Amino acid sequence: MINDGIFEDRRTLELKYRMPVANIMQFFKGLEDGKIRATKCKKCGEIYFPPQADCSKCMGKDMEWIDLDGESSLETFTIVNIPPTSFSNVGSYVVAIGLLKEGVRVLSWLNDDENHIKIGMKMRLKPVKKEGGYYSYEFFPDDKI
Repeated sequence: MINDGIFEDRRTLELKYRMPVANIMQFFKGLEDGKIRATKCKKCGEIYFPPQADCSKCMGKDMEWIDLDGESSLETFTIVNIPPTSFSNVGSYVVAIGLLKEGVRVLSWLNDDENHIKIGMKMRLKPVKKEGGYYSYEFFPDDKI
C-alpha cells in the first residue's frame, strides 16, 4: 500500500530457526545447570563465548570446555526505547557489552534501572530461563564484586 509517498507492506513474517548445535550442546546444558560455559583452544589459549567448535585464531580443532565466573564490568551500553516487533511486548530494555574477568567481551541484556547504569560498574553474567522455556544469559548489577 502506498500512502503519502510511503510504501508499506502489511504482511506478517514468521521466522523459525533451526540450527545444528550438537558440537556446543554443553553450552546449553550448562545454562540449564546455572553455568556460563565457553570453549578454549588447547593450542593457542583463545577463549570463545558464545562457544565455538573450532578456533578461528589458529585454526585448531582441539577445544576444551571451561566455566566462566560471570564477573564483569560494563564497557558500553545502549537503551532500546523502540524495540523491534519481536520484542514489542518487552518495552524499553538495555543492551550492554561487558568485559568478563577471563578477558572475553559479551553482548547481552542488562537487568538494571537505566538511571543506575554507569560505565565501569560491576556486573555478573547469569543464566536465565526465558518465556517459552529456553535458557539464555543476561547481565545483572553486582555490588559484591
